[in-house]
Amino acid sequence: MTEKVIEKNKGLVKADFAFWVGLYMDKFYDGFEQKKIMANKCPECGSVFVPPRKICGKCRIKLPIDENWIELGDKGKLINFTRTAYKVSDRRARKSKSLKDYGMVQIEGSDTAIVYPLIDFEENDLKMGTEVKIQWKENPSGGPSDIEGFVKL
Repeated sequence: MTEKVIEKNKGLVKADFAFWVGLYMDKFYDGFEQKKIMANKCPECGSVFVPPRKICGKCRIKLPIDENWIELGDKGKLINFTRTAYKVSDRRARKSKSLKDYGMVQIEGSDTAIVYPLIDFEENDLKMGTEVKIQWKENPSGGPSDIEGFVKL
């Protein structure tokens, strides 16, 4: 008979993951290294996607990986937002002592939106249509955290 040893420990487990986001998101994040927003454009209907997509949501066609990429600017408008005391990325302490603002931002020239923190917003500043600009990390490395968030223009 084989002896089994079972240990039970209480506590938190930290697990760091490395994952691949696919070729389309690779191109998107490669642009971050130069503080650029790269979008892909549907050759059929002209829809522009940030973040990029493999399939056009309107036409349902596959977007070619090596064609129809465009560089967009770093400005956009707030199309939706939330103010919350809950942390988005920290699993330990789910509730924060302070309120945090997050927004869906449509980059100029894009037909879709990305979600990032809103930096230095007052409650009165939280309005749909507010013009914003990306605040980049000083030394970007090609990942989602290269964008620290959006600031008001």
